[in-house]
Amino acid sequence: MKREIPPHYRDPINEIQDKHHSVGISLRSILIGAVLALLLNVMDVYATTIIRGSYLTLNFSTPAALFFFFFLVLAGCVIHWLRLPLALNQAELITIYFMLLVACCIPGMGFTQFIIPALVGSTYYATPENNWDDTYNRYIPEWMIPRGENVARHFFEGLPEGASIPWGAWVLPLSYWYGFFLALSLAMICTMVILRKQWVDREKLAYPLAQLPMDMIQNGKSEAIGKSFFTNKAMWLGFAFSFILLSINGLHAYYPEVPVINRNVFFPLFRDTVKLDLWFSPPWIGFFYFVNLDISASIWVFYIVTTIQRGIFNMVGFQSTERMDLYSREPYIAHQGMGAMIVFVLVGLWVARGHLKEVFKTAFQNDSQTDDTGEILSYRQAIVGLATSLMVVTVGLWMAGLPPMGAIMFVFGSMILFLGLTRVVAEGGIPAMRPPIMTSTFVISGAGSSSLGAPGLVALGFSYGWHSEIRSFVMSSVANGLKMCEAIKGSKRRLFWAIIIAILVSLAGSSYMTMVLAYKYGGINLNGLFFGWGAATYGPKDMVPRIASDLTGPRLDSWAFMAIGGSVMGLLMWVRHYFLWWPLNPLGYAISANWKTGHIFGSALLAWLFKLMILKYGGAKLYRNLRPFFLGLILGEVVAAGSWLVIDYITGHVGSFLTQI
Repeated sequence: MKREIPPHYRDPINEIQDKHHSVGISLRSILIGAVLALLLNVMDVYATTIIRGSYLTLNFSTPAALFFFFFLVLAGCVIHWLRLPLALNQAELITIYFMLLVACCIPGMGFTQFIIPALVGSTYYATPENNWDDTYNRYIPEWMIPRGENVARHFFEGLPEGASIPWGAWVLPLSYWYGFFLALSLAMICTMVILRKQWVDREKLAYPLAQLPMDMIQNGKSEAIGKSFFTNKAMWLGFAFSFILLSINGLHAYYPEVPVINRNVFFPLFRDTVKLDLWFSPPWIGFFYFVNLDISASIWVFYIVTTIQRGIFNMVGFQSTERMDLYSREPYIAHQGMGAMIVFVLVGLWVARGHLKEVFKTAFQNDSQTDDTGEILSYRQAIVGLATSLMVVTVGLWMAGLPPMGAIMFVFGSMILFLGLTRVVAEGGIPAMRPPIMTSTFVISGAGSSSLGAPGLVALGFSYGWHSEIRSFVMSSVANGLKMCEAIKGSKRRLFWAIIIAILVSLAGSSYMTMVLAYKYGGINLNGLFFGWGAATYGPKDMVPRIASDLTGPRLDSWAFMAIGGSVMGLLMWVRHYFLWWPLNPLGYAISANWKTGHIFGSALLAWLFKLMILKYGGAKLYRNLRPFFLGLILGEVVAAGSWLVIDYITGHVGSFLTQI
C-alpha cells in the first residue's frame, strides 16, 4: 500500500530522454548480452568454486552485473571519444544489462551450483551410520537423479586418468530439473508483466537498485553516454572511499601485517541471549539512500522490536519444540514472519484489484481502456503463461513425490515469498534478503508430515536445490529490468526472448563449468557450501530425522503464530492507509523476523540518519547534489570486489572472501 509523500522526499529514477537512440531492441544487443551472460556464469562458477573469494551473484544487488556493465559503459565512452561507429545506444545498453541481471540468478545459490551437487550428494554421503539409503534415497524417483556406477563418486572425488564425464547419466535428471526451472522462471516473468504497470505507473515504487545503472547511461544531446556520470567528482569520491576501504582488507589477505578493517559492531541484549549486529556496508548505505525515509526507518525499528520479542521469549523460556529448517531460527518468530508476508502480499494484490481487472479485460475482452503494447508480453500471453507454468511446476512437484495438496500448498507458499521479496526489493531497495522461513517448513508445519509421507518429505528435501537461499531469483531481476525499460521507445517484445536466451545460456555455462570442475578436481576438494556441508547434503540432513521419527499432523501453534503475524501486518497496513501521520511502512515488519535483516539493518539505520540530516539542513538541492557520491559508494565496492577476484585468479590465491554486496 503506497502513500503519497512530499516530492523532495521521493527518489524517482531519472528518466532518460534520448528519442534518437532508445528505439526498439536490436539483435546486436541481444547477441552481446548472451555472450556476456555466458561469460558471467562461467567466470562466477570458477570464482565461487575455485577462488572462493567474494560472491558477486549472491544477492538482489547483482554486483556481477554492475561489474560487467561498468566496463561496458566505460568502453562506450572510449569508443565515442575515438569517433568509432560502434557505440551502443541506450536501448541496447539497457537490454544487455537486463540480460546480465537475469544471468546473475542462475549460478551460485540461485540454481545450478545448488541443484547439481544435491542430485548426487545424498547417495555419495550415505553411510551405514546415517542410514540415508534406507530413510531417504530409496524414496527418490529413479529418473530424478543421475544413476550408474561411480557417477556420484567421481563427481566428488574426481575422474580417474583417461576417464570422461558421464554426461549420459545426467541427461534425464537435468532435463527434468531444467524444465522445472524454466517453467518457474516463466511464471515469475509473467507475474511481473502483469504487475509492472501497477507498481511503476500507479504506485510509483522507487526501484532503488535500478538507480545506479540508469545514472551510468545518462547523456546530453551531444555527449557520450556515461560521460556526465564518469566525469562527476562526487561520484569518484564515493567510489574511492569504498574501493580503498575494501582494498585494505584485500591487501590483508595477501599481507597479514596490513590491518583488517572490521565493519561489525555487536550490541548484546538480554544477557547475551540475543544481539544487534551493526554492520557497516558502504554499498548498502548507498542503496538505502534512495529509499523513502519511512521505509528505511521501518526496517531498523521493526527489526529491533522483533529482536526484543525474541529476547523476551528466550528469557521466559517460551520456545517451540518444532524442528525447523537449516535457515530459520526461533519457530514462533519464523511463522510469525511468514504470516506477515502472506498478508503483505495478499493485501497488495487487493490494492491492485482495479489494475488486475483491467489486465483481464484487456486479455479476454475488447472494451478495456488499458494498453499492453508497451509490455514485453501481451496480457493474454502473460495470463496464459502464468497459469500454464504454475500448473507445470505443480505437476513437477507431484512427480517428485509431493501429494497434490502438498504441491499446491508449496506453490502457493513459494509464490508468496517470491512476490513478497520482489516487492520489498522494488519498494525498499533491499540489496540482500531471504524469506523468514523456507516453504518446505511452511508446508510441513501447515499440512503435517503425516499427510506428506516419506516420498513427500524427500521431494521437499530436493527443494533445497532451488528454493533454499532464494536471495536472488528471476522475478526480482525482471522487476528491476522492466523499470529500466521505460526509457526504451518502440516495441519491447523482443525483451522476453532476450530474457529466455539469458536464462538458457546461463544454465548451459554454469552447468558445464560446475560439472567440469567437479569431475576434474573432485567436489570434496572444492567449495563446501556447494559440494560438502552445504547444498549437497542440506536435503537429507533436514528430512532424514523427520522421516525417521513419527510423522505428525499439522501444528496448531504454528498456525496461531502465522495468524498473529498476519494480524499485526493487517493492522499496520490499515493504520498506514488511514492515518497519514503514521511514520513507519509495513514493509519493515514483513522482513523483521528474518536473520538476514540483522545484516542490513545497521546500514539502513545509517542511511536513514544521513538522509534525514541532509534533507533537514540542506534540503532537496543538497540531496540531489549528493546522489553521485552515494552511487559511487555502491560502484566502488563492486569494482573493488571484482578486481580482487581477477587478482586472485592471476596470483592463484584462494579463499580471500572480502565482501557480501
